[in-house]
Amino acid sequence: MIKILVPVTFTDHSINALTYALTLAGKFPSTVTLLHSFSEYEDIEEGMNAMPPNSEEDIQKREQDARDRLADLCQSAINKMTSLQDKNIELENRFEFGYAEEVILKVSKDMDPDVIIMGTKSKGETIKELLGSVTSDVMRRASVPVLAVPATSTVDLEKLSRVLFITDFGDADYISVHKLIRLITPFQTRINAVRFQAHQPDNTEIRRMEKFRDYCDATYRNHKIKSNFEQSEQFMDSLEKYVTENNIDLIAMTRRKRNMIARLFTPEITRRILFYTDVPLLVFHA
Repeated sequence: MIKILVPVTFTDHSINALTYALTLAGKFPSTVTLLHSFSEYEDIEEGMNAMPPNSEEDIQKREQDARDRLADLCQSAINKMTSLQDKNIELENRFEFGYAEEVILKVSKDMDPDVIIMGTKSKGETIKELLGSVTSDVMRRASVPVLAVPATSTVDLEKLSRVLFITDFGDADYISVHKLIRLITPFQTRINAVRFQAHQPDNTEIRRMEKFRDYCDATYRNHKIKSNFEQSEQFMDSLEKYVTENNIDLIAMTRRKRNMIARLFTPEITRRILFYTDVPLLVFHA
């Protein structure tokens, strides 16, 4: 049984993520939980408020509207599953009070899902939007895998044929690749495990890659996993070129903890990938 948590905000990119989640869930016996967080201090959508902002009556109206929209979205998902005669999915919804990021993390801790699937805006959103996005913050703080689905991502999991696993062939990646394979087992997927770096690999790095390759060959015999290096001084340019040339359908990687100084002065790789690509990004945590 696969458990999937899908935070929803009723935006187009949120609905796209839900569609992606239902398509993935249909490949397993699974439970999909739709989660909406409501805060009385959130900005009020245009055209919804006839009363002064944050008055008690206004808050009650917005809360009821959100509950109704969540129920409608859940029913729409049920109708879609019925039309597909999909009986593998159990669907439920949760309505929680609080700020989105904190609610998602709390519910995730309670239910321990196999993956959180969230929508993001498209490639090219502003740095301000990116740094302040709930998806980016959840990726940074969650303890379970998080899959970010861009608004323009084509939802066609029948053709999930190539996955790029960004790696340094370290110990944490053995755990991540195990979780990755668990999620993609129903698909005929090839995994390209690649370390991007600016220099030629030395003997130590080559031996570490060979150890990872041999482990995958012995452990996951029914899966095609290729391990190699990509040399480039410009990581994002190299990544974008690799994704395009190899028709990558999904990018996966392990997020490692960084100290405060590094977080202040160096944009972390997950946020850079969210900003520069329209390919879904699956992040595991070391």
